[in-house]
Amino acid sequence: MSNKNLVIIALIAAIAGVFLLTRPATDSELGEPRDAIQLQSELIPEQGQRSVVLVTIDTTRPDRIGAYGATNVQTDTLDNLARRGVLFENASAVSPITLVSHTSIMTARYPFEHGVRNNGIHHVELSADTLAERFKSAGYHTAAFVSAAVLDRRYGLDQGFDVYSDDFSERRNRSPRMVADRPADVTVDEAVQWLNNVPVGENYFLWVHLYDPHASYSPPAPYRDDYRERLYDGEVAFMDAEIGRLLGHGKILGAGDQAPVVSVIADHGESLGEHGERTHAILAYDSTLHIPWILYVPGGPAGLRVSESVGQVDLMPTLLKVAGVDWQPEPGQVARDLVSVIQGVRQRQPRPYYSETYLPYYTYGWAKLKVLRQGRWKWIDAPVPELFDLQRDPRELTNLAEEEPGLAHDMGRDLGEWLDDFEADQESTLSLDESELARLRSLGYLSVGTRKNDQGADRPNPMEMIFYHVGLERARSFLADRLFDQAASQLEKVLRSDPNNLSALIDLVRAREGQGQLEDAAKFAERALELDPDYVQSYGALARIEMQRDRPDRALELMDLAIGLDPSSPDTRILKANFLSRMGRTAEAGRELKVALDANPEDPRTQVMYAQVVEMRSGQLSSAETRLRAALATDPYLETGWLMLGRVMERTRRLEDAERNYRQGLSIRPDDPELHGALGHLLARTGRPDEAMIRLREAIRLSPETRTELHLSLGAVLADNNRLQEARQQYERVLSLDPDHAGARNNAAVALYRMGDLSGARKALAALVEDFPKHPDAHNNLAAIAVDTQNWQAAVMHSQQTLALNDQLPEAWNNLGVGLAETQRINEAMDAYRQAVLLDTEYWPGYFNLAELQRKTQSPSDAEQNYQQVLLRSPNHAETHLGLGFLYAESLEDAAKARVHFNAFLKYAPNHPQAAEVRGAMASL
Repeated sequence: MSNKNLVIIALIAAIAGVFLLTRPATDSELGEPRDAIQLQSELIPEQGQRSVVLVTIDTTRPDRIGAYGATNVQTDTLDNLARRGVLFENASAVSPITLVSHTSIMTARYPFEHGVRNNGIHHVELSADTLAERFKSAGYHTAAFVSAAVLDRRYGLDQGFDVYSDDFSERRNRSPRMVADRPADVTVDEAVQWLNNVPVGENYFLWVHLYDPHASYSPPAPYRDDYRERLYDGEVAFMDAEIGRLLGHGKILGAGDQAPVVSVIADHGESLGEHGERTHAILAYDSTLHIPWILYVPGGPAGLRVSESVGQVDLMPTLLKVAGVDWQPEPGQVARDLVSVIQGVRQRQPRPYYSETYLPYYTYGWAKLKVLRQGRWKWIDAPVPELFDLQRDPRELTNLAEEEPGLAHDMGRDLGEWLDDFEADQESTLSLDESELARLRSLGYLSVGTRKNDQGADRPNPMEMIFYHVGLERARSFLADRLFDQAASQLEKVLRSDPNNLSALIDLVRAREGQGQLEDAAKFAERALELDPDYVQSYGALARIEMQRDRPDRALELMDLAIGLDPSSPDTRILKANFLSRMGRTAEAGRELKVALDANPEDPRTQVMYAQVVEMRSGQLSSAETRLRAALATDPYLETGWLMLGRVMERTRRLEDAERNYRQGLSIRPDDPELHGALGHLLARTGRPDEAMIRLREAIRLSPETRTELHLSLGAVLADNNRLQEARQQYERVLSLDPDHAGARNNAAVALYRMGDLSGARKALAALVEDFPKHPDAHNNLAAIAVDTQNWQAAVMHSQQTLALNDQLPEAWNNLGVGLAETQRINEAMDAYRQAVLLDTEYWPGYFNLAELQRKTQSPSDAEQNYQQVLLRSPNHAETHLGLGFLYAESLEDAAKARVHFNAFLKYAPNHPQAAEVRGAMASL
């Protein structure tokens, strides 16, 4: 084919624009050899620069894309993009871990150069030279839209972006076992909106990260139906469709001469059971390291397939080159642009590529896996090294290390020398200094001389341990479902074969806590610290146990050591603040949370804790509400936020809003005992005892330890509904654990009272007051008994004693009002009733008693108003209808209204002692 024809084809491809997305490639677009000089002019703009769109697709295997050979997954967008551009057949990831791979994509550096080796514990240094910073310095508009919290801005990939959207508040993953994420359609919506606002004719760099194929697989309809037996494939198909929606934007493939470069590349693949691994990150086989990469350059080659090995580190220089932005490798940098490769210029020797996974080491204490790939050969440096011929054995089923000893030796040597040149084992890790170690030993947790196991020591081979990894994943599912016995059994099985597995030890601590076996839990937490004093999670695990063992000072010392290890982590400070708050040291707790907020001002968990510990406790309810709403706008699936917001609503008398918040939290975490308990209390308070009892029983069932306040609350609701024997069982449950529990003794006395044993109830309450003279509820209940027995002087005395201890109890003001009214202290009685309803506007007995007194003292209008307040809160209250009937019949002279209320009274209380009197009054109306 002549150069002239090539130019014509290039022009046709450029003019055709978006139409090439929807038709098959013509013969002229398929990978025919091309003239290198012509390709150079096609790929690199002669004048000006091009915009660039980078789409990174998480957890995506090449063999699930039609352009790579898939026949049963619909990937029209990526297939057509490959027809229009360049498909790299042998692209490899630097790691099967999202943050690690993306850091290499964005910096053109290997992990041993940029220092990011795992999700969540490392971040990109500010000194890194990123792709976005290069485009930004060239005058581009820059924006990123990421779909999972593992790429949250806190990890440093936001460098160089004008906009970095990591908001997972809309339709994010609800599973407590997974990181926060959002589906592709939500992320693409945001990216499209940003594109709409980019000025026409100005260059931009847009990065869109899509997370959908990551476990757990849950594609939306219709993909969920079309791929019901292959949900992973359904996620890929859904993601492909959303990429099509993005690329169909008028500023991308329909932009004519202004069309941007488009690159779609995966961060890693997914094992799907190959080599025994269900997902990714533990092993280093090509099921997770071989990735799809498609590059479209306007006017460039169409349908070209490149078989030469390439890697993620090549993406940054390649995109800069084809966009017309200057890039020169720094001395010693191994990344390269791929323009010459696309031109067909072959290397004399295949270029080596490196991969690794350190997650087995960080998570389980197993060996690190390092990979050297050179042409068809792949070497895995592991306790049992592996050598594969990828051309003959692409699924890596036959280890040739013994069959090819010379090649195995050379590749192992070359990898070692390469890493030595970069000091590749120099990691930016956190560790205790000797003074902190001595402090830890002084607490009795470490033997003298104990130090973190030597990194060079023999460690289990992840390939041989994958069965236990699967078991640990299963155990975590059990823990999430509160199946503590099953979790413990699974974890013990792992630890019998792998006794130094840190992750299993920490998970077993949680299981033992759930089983109530605190001493055993402490033993495993201490074992974890012995193995690795630098493992931050061990400190929190042991500190929780020490708090439960009533050793708060030790718990705080452990948290101080954890904070010293990782000062930027909000989790450690939140946990310490929680401990301080429980100890009554709220000012110190507030200071810890302020430090955490200063370091992570938008962290929703810290915001919720600060609202709870500082603002709610100091009465700053408006500030707390604002903070909680902001936290929930960031993370609407934070159940503690809904719980605290509900409590703020209760304290500001917005009970319907409170109920709505509790129910919203339970829609997210249906197994949260705190939310069930809070909703149960609220339902009891608002007169819905049946569901209140259900919720309180559920809170008791779900609580890992006996919660006396829940048993007391359930008992109170049962007693209020005349299920007195059941109520006494709840109180006896509490007293069996704590015979001197004042609340249980008080409620048990109330149960006796409601069962008609006034003498027994009075005796029990008198004993309680003698033992606990400052117990307001006991005094108040003595006042209630005095009211019922018409001992008015005692009612006044006990009510006054109650209010001296707690003047915020509407019931006590009501009892005082009754006693005062019956001793003819009318004005004082009215003031007491008014105080009761002022404290609780929903407390209808105060309105009723005030109305009764006003009717008798010839204040009919005021009485009418307060009776109506009762009916707003308790529309079936018979005696209120009775009072209104007589009020309308006598003072207000409204026979029609009197008849209505008398009829209501007879309907709700047909056997009332005054029923005959009412019938007579109605006859005379």
